[in-house]
This record gives sequence, structure tokens and C-alpha cells, in this order.
Amino acid sequence: MQVRANNRQGTNIVLNCRVPVRRAQALLCDISHTGCRIELFDSVVNKGATIFFEIDEKNEFAGQVVWVRGNEAGIRYMHKLSPAAQQVLELI
Repeated sequence: MQVRANNRQGTNIVLNCRVPVRRAQALLCDISHTGCRIELFDSVVNKGATIFFEIDEKNEFAGQVVWVRGNEAGIRYMHKLSPAAQQVLELI
């Protein structure tokens, strides 16, 4: 069984996102410094897809879909989250 490198914390933050250019909304179900689990409202993603989460007009972060189960997906961030993103996502 694979062990997580970082503990995840529950959240109920809703973010706008793009997969890769199709717009969607996602609920962040749980989150860590390296990835998150999302639930998409009216969209689907495929394993391996890149997804861009919009924090505000100037800030976003990207991740890769590593697993999909129905409308839920596991995301691994492509880059370390900025301090501003960590604050908005309640990680600090």
C-alpha cells in the first residue's frame, strides 16, 4: 500500500478551473502541499490531463490528474504552491 508523503486536510473550497481550456468548477475535498482530491460539478477529466485552478484574476496553479473515480479525481501539483496560493487554500 502506498503511503502519503504529506497529510491531507479536509476543505470545502470551490474553485473555477480549466481542463485544459474547457471551463469547470471543482470542490476541493481534501488538500495537501503536494496534491488534492477534487469533485467536479458538471465536467469530467481523464487521467493524465492537466488542470488549471484559478485562485483569482492573476493567480492560478496547475496539476496533473493521477486518478479518476466518477466525478472525483486526484491531482498532483505540477509546481510548488506559492505562499499566496497556500494562504487562500488554508494550508498556512
